[in-house]
Amino acid sequence: MLRATKKLVQLILPPPACRAARNLWEDLRDWVAVLAFWLRFVTSRAPFPKILLYFGFALGDDLLCTAVLRELRRRGRDGLLMVSDHRELFIGNQDPAYVRPLWARYYRDGSTVSICRRFVRIWGGEFTRPEYAPPDGNDGRRVPSRHVIAEMCAKVGITGSVSIRPYLTLSEEEKSPATWASDHVVIQSSGLAARHSARNKEWYTERLQEVVDALRGELKFIQLGSAQDPPLRNVRDLRGATTARGSAAILYHARLLVGLEGFLMHLARAVECPSVIIFGGRAKPQQLGYICNLNLYSAVPCAPCWRSNTCDFDRRCMRDISVTDVVSAIRQMMERPRNPLAVETVDITPDNSLPVHAPVDV
Repeated sequence: MLRATKKLVQLILPPPACRAARNLWEDLRDWVAVLAFWLRFVTSRAPFPKILLYFGFALGDDLLCTAVLRELRRRGRDGLLMVSDHRELFIGNQDPAYVRPLWARYYRDGSTVSICRRFVRIWGGEFTRPEYAPPDGNDGRRVPSRHVIAEMCAKVGITGSVSIRPYLTLSEEEKSPATWASDHVVIQSSGLAARHSARNKEWYTERLQEVVDALRGELKFIQLGSAQDPPLRNVRDLRGATTARGSAAILYHARLLVGLEGFLMHLARAVECPSVIIFGGRAKPQQLGYICNLNLYSAVPCAPCWRSNTCDFDRRCMRDISVTDVVSAIRQMMERPRNPLAVETVDITPDNSLPVHAPVDV
């Protein structure tokens, strides 16, 4: 019915009038959505949000936003609204006052940023999107000059010392069923099932299998990830069998994560699990990794490229990392104490901050 009406309007009205009618309809629809949102706070007598934070659609990016929320709250900012389709990441986290899903219709047409801006203008709040590496060309991204968490904090106007780590809160009821994983090593074979997948983050499944085979008599492995990830032999296969929080509970108890740059790496850090991360050369560990981990980076001349899928050198940065390198890194990490993990701090000054609103000093 709606589609037929739209076609009828297009037949009757000239293109400029159609665009004006469409804009008027979208404005009306926005106001109705705002009214429904506003009524929720009026009826509950809860204070209105003051800052709306939105990044995008990926699990890893939304988890990184927990670091920004923590730093904002440390500086006395309250009324934080996180717009995310991954509400499970924020359960038990007191930093955001509110978490709501994306507005579905705007998500479909790619105008979520526009509606976020419109919403906060209407009720007088602030909108910020802490994007750290915007697209730069067909397959590349603008290379950040510092860790992406520091970049994100600077984008929202934070200055002073910030902690380079994300956060996820697990209840005792969530932790208890995963105590069996305490002497296991979690391993990941691929990240291609991610929303924003990148082949240049991938190592080689056959080499990961060789790692498992080399350590089979010493360690017990759990494979986490998507059901579509390549399976590994001689592991406890939990691909696609756990939620994000279930994976977090396993990592909380596990001895170590062996994986790739991506969501599981950030999730492990959020729950204090040390990791061996195979970076290759797409990104530097100083830009995306954590100092408590052992990060395998190839400093080839083209690195870091921040390309997702294309490479002019047959991914030499990944080819140069051998099975022996990974096995040695795992054994080295196994000799270290399990906790506590070191936390890097970065100082953001007003000169190197890119505020969206007025900066807040520590």
